[in-house]
Amino acid sequence: MREKLTIDKLKKQLRSQQSIIYFLLLLFLFHFSWKLVIDGDIDSEFMYVFGQNVTPGWVGSVCRGLTAVAGWFIHLFPNTQDLVIDSNRLYFPGGGPGIRIIWGCIGFKQLFIFCGIMIFYRLLPWRRYERNKLWYIPLGCVILTIYNIIRIGSLTMLTNGHPERFESLHDGIFRYIYYTIVFILWVIWEEKFVRNKMPIEHTV
Repeated sequence: MREKLTIDKLKKQLRSQQSIIYFLLLLFLFHFSWKLVIDGDIDSEFMYVFGQNVTPGWVGSVCRGLTAVAGWFIHLFPNTQDLVIDSNRLYFPGGGPGIRIIWGCIGFKQLFIFCGIMIFYRLLPWRRYERNKLWYIPLGCVILTIYNIIRIGSLTMLTNGHPERFESLHDGIFRYIYYTIVFILWVIWEEKFVRNKMPIEHTV
């Protein structure tokens, strides 16, 4: 009897945590799918899929556009007028090597993971609130893109004269913030759309 109660309690706890478990499974699925297929050469100027260069011709234009917008963001702050915007590079004279924007800086990976999670999260059976994904997913992509602009601009300013900060900021703090935003977007979806629309389960 005690064993049955323990098993029932465990099942109840798992049911209460199934949403976050589902989210984490999708997160790791799309993260490692990206790593397996693409991530091997993320620091390169070119995009490789299974070792083949598949870089679209428009990537260079997007990188230059992102550089220009990040430069505009930096210029919103005082004492930044000497910032140099050189094609896909941002730097302050005498402040170190600056930042070079390549395809891996565009945020494709984070957008891919976010879209994958949102598309496949509780996809079946189809529920009426699923149609809200048609606007929520693009909105989330816009929010992540805005953060990416802020990330690049902040990284440029914080490494000005301190290039040794780059690794901890780029591969640490700012990356964690990226995935925190993905998580927050999912939590909002879960709380505002999923839980409010799902039928109440009765237990006896």
